[in-house]
Amino acid sequence: MKFHHRLFGLPVAATLALVSGIAFAQKGETVKIAFIDPLSGPFANVGQNQLKSWQFTADALSNNSAGVKFEFVPFDNKGSPQDSLTALKSAIDQGIRYVVQGNGSGAAAAILDGVAKHNERNPGKEVLYLNYAAVDPALTNE
Repeated sequence: MKFHHRLFGLPVAATLALVSGIAFAQKGETVKIAFIDPLSGPFANVGQNQLKSWQFTADALSNNSAGVKFEFVPFDNKGSPQDSLTALKSAIDQGIRYVVQGNGSGAAAAILDGVAKHNERNPGKEVLYLNYAAVDPALTNE
């Protein structure tokens, strides 16, 4: 069996990014993470499966000595870049500062651009975007 470091590194990096939220969260606080992926339409089954995986991860990470809880808030982007931007705006309006998305490079590119523009316009209120699966070379530093 051949071990692929890239496939192993992604979940580790994702977990470390989410756990880093503990450093800035107060005891008893809930760190909300926006999950923006298809939850309806032809790819709903993929999105629902990924959401359940992230929720499992949140439950595991919520069992920590700092008393910080993690919660994934689902947003249905229907696989569309435009709906992804609408979901991103909604998440930011709800005060969510962490975003995960991975099903669809078009949606990923839109979110990446939206996050960059938000962060440029709102210093001190930056949003962190974690692309966990979109693999277009333009998104992965070619």
